[in-house]
Amino acid sequence: MKPFYRLPTALLSLTFFAGIVSCQASSTSQFSSQTSNPYVSNSVSVSNAALTIAPWSKPAINNSKTDAVYHQQWMKAESKSLCPIIALPKQASSHLKEHRVRRAEFASGWGVAYDLPDIRSAYGVANAGTINPNDINYNWPYNITYQDGSMVGYGHEGGNPTAKWLAYIVIPQNNCFYNIWSAQDKAHLEQMISDLRMVRP
Repeated sequence: MKPFYRLPTALLSLTFFAGIVSCQASSTSQFSSQTSNPYVSNSVSVSNAALTIAPWSKPAINNSKTDAVYHQQWMKAESKSLCPIIALPKQASSHLKEHRVRRAEFASGWGVAYDLPDIRSAYGVANAGTINPNDINYNWPYNITYQDGSMVGYGHEGGNPTAKWLAYIVIPQNNCFYNIWSAQDKAHLEQMISDLRMVRP
């Protein structure tokens, strides 16, 4: 079976890093796949998406509102002069019980992973620097373009239905490229996307 989308060869190395492990589709999720989300649609293409405000276009939060590891990793990244911190707040609805946060290696940028007692890299957020949007194949099962021009494409990694859920996010101001992943399910990834906020440096 052909995958839903193709990962560009140049980007394959960006989506895999130490600590990320695949989770079988049968993994128990703490989110229902039927969860309603005002920011993303269950349809393959979203015709009215441009009317929706991107979560990261909302007022930025202070560093104290998210885990310190975001700022620590951002400060070391090559991309820090161009790409802002986008993070899950400490009180984000998408956080799972007993999660532990840590840094994660990510080429040219930074990464933050959340571990569960039985799953390493159960979910996470990363910046892979900047990218030319024309270099990304947006033939994902789910796509959205926000009011600010931000583009999001997501689905199972590599089109493999047993793989984790992965989202590519490109913010237009500087073409900053973010990866968001979840080993839970689609609803959890969608909730993560809606929880993301810009962080003041």
